[in-house]
Amino acid sequence: MKIKADIPVFNQSSEAIGGIYIAKLSVEDVDYHEDKRGVHRDDFFIFFVITSGSVMMQCDTVNIEIESPSVLLMKPFQIHAVQQVSAGSSGYFISIAPFLIPNLCSEIFQNLKISEQVKKIEEVLQEDLMANIALLKSVFTKNQLYNTQIINGLFNALVYQFSNLFQSSEIPTPERKNQSSLITTNFKKLIAKNNFLESPSFFAKELNISTTHLNDCVSLTTGKSVTYWLQNAMLLEAQRLLYYTENEVKEIAYHLGFKDHSYFSRLFKKISNETPLGFRNKFRE
Repeated sequence: MKIKADIPVFNQSSEAIGGIYIAKLSVEDVDYHEDKRGVHRDDFFIFFVITSGSVMMQCDTVNIEIESPSVLLMKPFQIHAVQQVSAGSSGYFISIAPFLIPNLCSEIFQNLKISEQVKKIEEVLQEDLMANIALLKSVFTKNQLYNTQIINGLFNALVYQFSNLFQSSEIPTPERKNQSSLITTNFKKLIAKNNFLESPSFFAKELNISTTHLNDCVSLTTGKSVTYWLQNAMLLEAQRLLYYTENEVKEIAYHLGFKDHSYFSRLFKKISNETPLGFRNKFRE
């Protein structure tokens, strides 16, 4: 079964610093993005922090109403669009490159159901959370020594605040999933074990289905193939090692399970359009 990928996928803004971007939004800004983008996917995490008013978003065909003060999490490649914005609404748009999200936090975010992706900010948490967001926004607009490192440090505190917020969910309500969604969810759980160098047939066998059926389900649910998600998982882990360690490219390749570090470098460039060292230098500028 061929899946027509006609829903646009957007990359992170070129204004991002070290994989992090933050902007303060008003009604006019939200309307601008709605007019320009409509229904689309993004290849990064988004946190919409609504500080006043309310916004109606559509996420994977589900309408979500966000009333201030709240945080809406949008996962990479979820289909979404702004539906309605109330007068006087404002807040923050924060985009994060997936490799920057710690594994513990990523697991929390990825396991959320759509109904759990919006959280009211409790009064006891508002002061600290908003202060951190405002400080991140302030530093983001400055040009100072070690700015990338300062932004990254503030982000690390913020992402754990978000994780704490979303982890403290109320008793979850059951959410029906179709077969394709369930298979895709189980496939991604298997990838999380860092066995991304295995073939698609390995995962199909683990799930007791055919390789063709696995690829059809994953493509239908995400718009991307099994091979894409395997390569994406490898790329994320490689990016983390390049960003957070001083290990040589050869060492990182061997750590990931590649016997030929040259092949690893070629594959990295094929997927990301830049060399491993180019990536490291860009995000450490």
